[in-house]
Amino acid sequence: MSDDPVQALERAIAAGRFAPIYVLFGDEPAAIRAIVTALRRALIPPDDATAQAMAAFNHERFDGADLRTATPVISACQQVPMLAARRLVELANPDDIGKGGGEEGGSPTAAIDALIHYISAPSPTTVLVIHGSGIDGRSRLVNACKKGGHAHKFEALKRDDEAVAFVLAEASARRRKLARDAATMLVAAVGTGRSELLAALEQAMLHAGDGAIGLADVEVMVARTREGNIFHLTDAVGRGDATAALAVLAQMFSAGEKDTGAAMQVLAMLTRQIRLIFTAKVGGPEAIKLPPFLLRGLESQARGFNEARLRTAYASLVRLDRDLKGGSHVAYASPMLALQRWILDTCRALPGVDART
Repeated sequence: MSDDPVQALERAIAAGRFAPIYVLFGDEPAAIRAIVTALRRALIPPDDATAQAMAAFNHERFDGADLRTATPVISACQQVPMLAARRLVELANPDDIGKGGGEEGGSPTAAIDALIHYISAPSPTTVLVIHGSGIDGRSRLVNACKKGGHAHKFEALKRDDEAVAFVLAEASARRRKLARDAATMLVAAVGTGRSELLAALEQAMLHAGDGAIGLADVEVMVARTREGNIFHLTDAVGRGDATAALAVLAQMFSAGEKDTGAAMQVLAMLTRQIRLIFTAKVGGPEAIKLPPFLLRGLESQARGFNEARLRTAYASLVRLDRDLKGGSHVAYASPMLALQRWILDTCRALPGVDART
């Protein structure tokens, strides 16, 4: 099994092997957060009184949505660290720089040009972390960073066995005992995305209390995570009940997670669920290796769709994935609105309007 990229980066950071630039992107925000957290702890140690006292001078954070140009970021990178070996500068959502417009504003293209110019000759005493789930892996910024090995894409684990090993390792790191069959069921229930697995694991641990985490804990708690809401969402879509589906979507974003990263998580779960429903519809339950309580739900949902609607729904999700990664300015600017449009299309809730595929 190949080394997990998150763990490999975390080990390098813990050992003090820092790169001058990190560009972190992909549809796994949990992995991105893990690396950003590891860099913060290594460069601004929470148990180092001097580092904490100097944090205001050596640690700066920016969000592209709040910037007109890249100048403040580059200026921060060029400053000299105070009583430390390195400064840490974070930039989230670089593609949003300059999109606010205004007379004093720059342009997104000029901002990316400036960042690429800095990346060609970065400050040796600064670690610049550029991150965002909405960063397009084909962008000029990512391509510029690939040359130096500074671009890191985080995706769902490729195989179920890798996901099971990941869950077991995470439980062990938290000093909790997790039965292998429970880990296998958890992966079968929520897929191979790190973010979804961690959320479901946290819920299962809460249900188990101080005891070992078993099958019963996973069965009970999976339905209480955001993944459980995916069942409710696709069930409402299958019935053609756009009102109910929109209400479920609103609940999933109730914590204010209306950014592109959260939308990509929902999109990944929707895509997996629609694919499973399609498999159950065409190949029957024997074509899917899932626990009985999950199979029963899929069979029920499959009855709410015909094959044509499933094909259209899946094709629309593929398009939405491209739009949220920068293919559509409207979708990128309002990811929740884009998901709402998918629901309305799939439920045939827009009279006289053809579904977008």
